Amino acid sequence: MGWSTSELARLTGTTVNTIRHYHKLGLLTEPERMSNGYKQYGASHLLRLHQLRRMRELGIPLADIGSVDDDHEQQQLALKQLERDLGEQIAVLEKARTEVTQLLEHGAPIDTASSFIDIAARMSHADRSLMNVYSSLYDESAMVEMRSIMSDTTPYDQEVDELPEDADEATRARLAEQIAPSMKRSLESKPWLLAPTARMKGDVKMGQAAIIGMIGELYNEAQIDVIQRAFISVFPTLDIPEADRERFNAHIQQLIREEDEN
Repeated sequence: MGWSTSELARLTGTTVNTIRHYHKLGLLTEPERMSNGYKQYGASHLLRLHQLRRMRELGIPLADIGSVDDDHEQQQLALKQLERDLGEQIAVLEKARTEVTQLLEHGAPIDTASSFIDIAARMSHADRSLMNVYSSLYDESAMVEMRSIMSDTTPYDQEVDELPEDADEATRARLAEQIAPSMKRSLESKPWLLAPTARMKGDVKMGQAAIIGMIGELYNEAQIDVIQRAFISVFPTLDIPEADRERFNAHIQQLIREEDEN
């Protein structure tokens, strides 16, 4: 009893191209040809294809199959590695599923960073976008702290979010004074914000440039002006260790040097 390539493919639930690929990789021996030149596969090929399919179903990479054939010890090592890999993949999928459920529950935009899903509805588009960038620059602990800052909303936040670029002097001065207390609370409880590169992961210089670029893109001149005014009024009054002030001064000097270099 023998089968053609297409018949063998149907019997094993695979494709002709897959069978040819296995031949090319040396995982499946070439069958004898009949007098008419057509290949004729036998029971050993059928068994081998089911073997290969089973290993692929389990997730054994094609590149590893040759090394585990008929070697029980290598098979056990491959299965142990596969078990570890599957555990990591399952953890990633479970995390993604949890976040998808949360996004649906809170009606949050799909690109909301994971730490901000439950408060996304209260955040402006600019703030959500900035935190999305932050999530690639800071570790989870830093993002949890950023979430607490974003949760500490005031009645004036929406007004700042909606502030037009041509806002007048009086409006800017008033808003800066009104958001200053909230800014002070955040800086005193999280003084690392004075020199945020200290908590960055990866390339600090590139991360810093990304944040500066995003702020200029997401917020208009009036909004940035209000925040700067509030900070200037708050900084001298901060109750923080001297080391944090020195770190901030060093951070500012570094920014100035990099600006001069550019």
